[in-house]
Order: sequence, then C-alpha cells, then structure tokens
Amino acid sequence: MKQGFLALLIISFLASAGSAQLASVEDTEKGTLTIRDGQTNILTYCYGDQLKPGVDPRYTQSCYIHPLFSIDGQELTDDSPADHLHHHGLFWTWPVVRTRGLTTATWEPKLPRLRQYFVRWPKRDATKGTYILSVENAWKLDGKEVVAKEIVTLEVHPADKLGRVIELELTIEAVGGALKLQGTHDQNKGYGGLCFRGAPVFTGATMTTDEGVLKEDVVHTPFRWADLSTQELGLSIFVSPDHPGLPAKWMIRNSYAGIINVSWPGLAAVVLKPGEPIILRYRIYVHRGDAAAGDVKSVYADYVKGRS
Repeated sequence: MKQGFLALLIISFLASAGSAQLASVEDTEKGTLTIRDGQTNILTYCYGDQLKPGVDPRYTQSCYIHPLFSIDGQELTDDSPADHLHHHGLFWTWPVVRTRGLTTATWEPKLPRLRQYFVRWPKRDATKGTYILSVENAWKLDGKEVVAKEIVTLEVHPADKLGRVIELELTIEAVGGALKLQGTHDQNKGYGGLCFRGAPVFTGATMTTDEGVLKEDVVHTPFRWADLSTQELGLSIFVSPDHPGLPAKWMIRNSYAGIINVSWPGLAAVVLKPGEPIILRYRIYVHRGDAAAGDVKSVYADYVKGRS
C-alpha cells in the first residue's frame, strides 16, 4: 500500500446544517486511515505495517486502532510502550493459537510468526449520521500461508455532550483447516481477545465495572462492562449480550497505564472451523469525566436494550 509519497485522500464526507461532519483521511505513506468529526480526530486504523523507532522489528504489527482519541482530541492509547512492546492501542490478538500442527500466537512475536495483514476495504461510508468502516484482514503464518480471515467493522457515531459511541464487530473464520484460540494458563490469567492499552494518563485511573469500583487489578474475573477513568476523561468497553462464552472474563489494570482486556475465550480453547465464523461484538464508549459523569450505567443499559 505504500507508494513512496504522502497522499492525503478524503474518501468520504457527511455534512448538513447543524450536524457533525464525519470523514476519513487516508495516509498511504504511513498505512493509516483516520476518521474525523469535523476537525477533531476520532480514531486511526493502522492497516499498514507499523514499528516505533528503536523497537525490535519482530514487533512490527498492523491491523489495529491507534491512536484512539477522546471527544476533545486527546490521545487515549499507547503503542508498543517500553513495558509491553506487544501492546498496540486498541487491538485483538491471542497468546495461544494452534494451527497446521503448530502452536504460535498473535499476541506477541513467536515462531512461526502469525499476525494480521490488511487485504481490502469492503466498506468506507459516511451515511445517516455515522461512519461505517469495514476491513478485511488475513492471518498469515510467516507472512505467507493464510490460516484465518478477519472482518473488522466499525460504526462510529457523532459525539454528544457526554461522549461518543463506537460499535466494534470482529468476524473470524478459519481458512484451510481448524484453528484453536486460547488464553494463556500462565498464573491462570486467561488473557487474549479485545484489549485496550491506555496512554500514560490512565496510570492509577479509577477502574469501574458493573460490580462497582475495583480496589486492585483483576484477572479472569466476570463482568458485563468495564471502565477506566480520570476526573477529566474515560473509556468503557461493553460486551454484547450475544457474545459467545458469557459471562466474559476480564483483565483490568491501572498499575501501569491502563488495561481493559475482554479475555475471550479465556483458559479453555475454542476451535474455529472453515465455514463457521465466530462473531464478537463490543461497544466502545469514550466519555468526559469519570464513569458517573459519563453516565456509563445508562449508556450500557441502552446498549443492552438495543441488542435485545
């Protein structure tokens, strides 16, 4: 996708009197596509290979969201932080993947290397007050053999006075044979799946769930939603009522920056088969203030009602 020059291409635009202006801007040199609300960045989808200066090339990664921005344009995510080089903004990867008789991972570099690669844009469209982005990716062993097809769909909504809703749907289907996904058994953490790695602003942030405020980091613990907030801003992840394997287990941390990880499938392996895709749906809610000020409980209730 790189063409050796910087190309900024406005590919879609929505404008009407008194309404938001949702548009996307593609930078083919960097391999990124940024969705904007007027002049405010909402998120950047990194479809091309990304590597921070000075980082081992083994950590080259693509097909994730970074930065994700607050409704006022502040960066909420971190990419390849020094403490965990395999963390990439808002990403979805697994620490144990078994395919073709091999055990590997998309969570961090292992041999043989397995990771996501961009294939095409099935949809990029601003319509009816939202921006819908659909991306097809391929999971490749050592950059060659495709073992899974991945479709990422984002439905981005304009912000209101409290926050912004982003719907995220992941569809994953094995290709050419069965594929097993599993969280690690290391210390019974069970991590893997959708993960938000917060920017340094979330270090020590308040961790809130549907069970209340957490006093310490948790792993492999069931919740319906989770939120990381400072007094100025916050981010919540909601799990759809039709998500497989409910109640979902979570890893939530504020001890180093902030982590929200919906740990699916957890400690037990899930087998994906060709022709039988798995669908994982979430709502990302970016809001002003803490969980109470952002009215997270009510936004979650509306989400569940809409998914019922």
